[in-house]
Amino acid sequence: MDGIWEILRERLEYARSVPRPIEGIERSDLRRRDGTTYTVLKNPRGDRGAGLYLRLEPDDVALYELMDGHRAIQDILVEHLQRRGTFAVERLARLTAALAANGFFGEERPLLYERMARQRALRDPLTRLSLLLRRLIVWDIARWSNADPFVRGLYRAVGWLAFTRIGAAAVILLSVGGIVAYARETAAGRHSLVTVDGSYTLGIAVLILLQVLSISVHEAGHALGIVHFGRRVRRLGLAIYYLFPCVYVDSTDMTMTARRARITVALAGPLGGLLVGALAAFVAAGDGGLVGGLAYKAASLFVFQFVLNMLPILELDGYHVLVDLLDAPMLRQRAIAFARASVVRKLRRHERWTRSELGLALYGLLAIATSFVFIALSLALWDARLRAVATELLATGPAGVLGLGLLVVVFVGPLVIALAGIGVGWARRVAAIPARRARGARHAAVVERARVLAGIPFLRGLPGPALVAIASHLREVRADAGAAVVTIGEPGDRFYVVRSGRLQALGADGAVLGTIAAGEGFGELALLDHRPRGATVRATEDAVLWTLDRGHFERWIRERYEIAARIRASAEERARLAELPFFRGLEPQELERILPHLAAVRVPAGEAVFREGDEADRYYVIREGEAEVSAGGRAVARIGPGAGFGEVALLFGGRRTATVTAVTDLTLAALGRQAFAWLVHESGETMGEFRARTAHYVGAAGLGRAVGGA
Repeated sequence: MDGIWEILRERLEYARSVPRPIEGIERSDLRRRDGTTYTVLKNPRGDRGAGLYLRLEPDDVALYELMDGHRAIQDILVEHLQRRGTFAVERLARLTAALAANGFFGEERPLLYERMARQRALRDPLTRLSLLLRRLIVWDIARWSNADPFVRGLYRAVGWLAFTRIGAAAVILLSVGGIVAYARETAAGRHSLVTVDGSYTLGIAVLILLQVLSISVHEAGHALGIVHFGRRVRRLGLAIYYLFPCVYVDSTDMTMTARRARITVALAGPLGGLLVGALAAFVAAGDGGLVGGLAYKAASLFVFQFVLNMLPILELDGYHVLVDLLDAPMLRQRAIAFARASVVRKLRRHERWTRSELGLALYGLLAIATSFVFIALSLALWDARLRAVATELLATGPAGVLGLGLLVVVFVGPLVIALAGIGVGWARRVAAIPARRARGARHAAVVERARVLAGIPFLRGLPGPALVAIASHLREVRADAGAAVVTIGEPGDRFYVVRSGRLQALGADGAVLGTIAAGEGFGELALLDHRPRGATVRATEDAVLWTLDRGHFERWIRERYEIAARIRASAEERARLAELPFFRGLEPQELERILPHLAAVRVPAGEAVFREGDEADRYYVIREGEAEVSAGGRAVARIGPGAGFGEVALLFGGRRTATVTAVTDLTLAALGRQAFAWLVHESGETMGEFRARTAHYVGAAGLGRAVGGA
């Protein structure tokens, strides 16, 4: 049993696990249009022998090449760090997960999440109905994961001729001649496109059969191109397509080749169909009877399919050719998303357009417009032709009704389901408007709370996501005027932020210790040090507060040492300010308001902080160093750390009455007059009341206006 647990421990411990790629992995190193490289790996055993593929960037390749079956994950990381200088733990985790999921380490992982997502999707009735209709439209009868020998035999027999220079030239010449012959026959009007012997029903049936034939020829062209470039036909299948059999080919193995080869294979299908269409056009030109009419229908269908497939606006062969030419994967999806989300915004804001943005906008708008055009063409075709078919079928009795019903289900059903899905989607969006508005209101409230939190001194500097996370845990409470929010001596269980209103901090004797205004917080020290409340906080007017409980406070604030240190440092700064005569008597909340407005100022030794006669606009506190105060050219005092000067500037403004010079390098904390006036106002006092309260200090003997007005 100990051996089993040891094996499990080794398998489950990621750092000690040893990735061992299977034998026979095929690798292709390829180059993009801009010259950068990438690599495609093929697991030949994956997907029941059809093969699985994985695309790697150069940084992934560097890690993959270290997987020799002997190095553990931790050894690969160390080796990669020594070679490249980067610790690629996240990239290696993603790479090993992708390799394992695609069977490069052995057995493929079961697609549990995909199955769960499918089961969840099947709960929707529209989804179930859509899948049922899809089985009627495309019914996979049989598939061969190793169809390569059959296709290679066909290639060796005749297909190789089309890929020689002479053969390719002959294909092009015959195709051009056939298009000319088809155009002449169309202009002559000898043949009908949608009727056989005057019957629309027979005409539509023949066109469906020819459509199946054209798809099979088209896929055969792709298959021969795959073999020509030495790749394998990953899978060949037989399916029922719109009630008729057809062949399809999986060309995924071409991802192992260069862009030029992929473009050639993409063109091989439409050109093969065009060649057959050209031959049919020659037959139609030489026969005016039934055979010529059938050939004309075949030529029409093959030519139409060629044009349709080569339109780069549709996600068909022409689109894949364009994607490879531009080396722009997911072009259609990115362009449509850009057209929907960014075009109007850029036009409205008159923003500049890059070449890539212009291309995306043009392609996206064309793709959207094409979708509407095809819907309009489908409706026009129904009105012009299919209505006549429906009339003929209804006239034939029950069998005709059954046939018409089947045609409607197969051909019209998907469109109806798609339109129903769009309708349901819009209905759900409309129904979700109240919920979206509620989510928007909640998000706006959280953003507002985060903005207020950013103004609290000890939280200042926290990244936005952290502030939003804290704000999401705040709960709103209301306090009526006169109601106590916290009581002195009780255990601290919450931190409070004032959203609106005003509160007072009261001592044990009922004396007012200070006021707390909107945007300020209180109660953090009791939570930080698990001490009882040091004051009673009572609402002086109706107030709204946000509270953070102990658990979230400890998670987001107390366990962050830099914030806890900031809170304690703030308390020490308050104590230092309280020792200054000018601030003596101010309450902790008032001192707390002052701290964020103190700006650091450095003055080298020998330079003046300010001179006599300068405009008085700031008050200073010395944190480090010494300074000399002089008036009228005579030294008055020498002051050091903890001393403050310039308070008359805060109270009265005017001009400096003394010069202060740095004896040593000085580090000062400066408080501006405007900020001080705002702080006095927030405390509930007027400037006049504050002047009266501090007059004893400004006029004190030994200091007076010489230092005070400095």
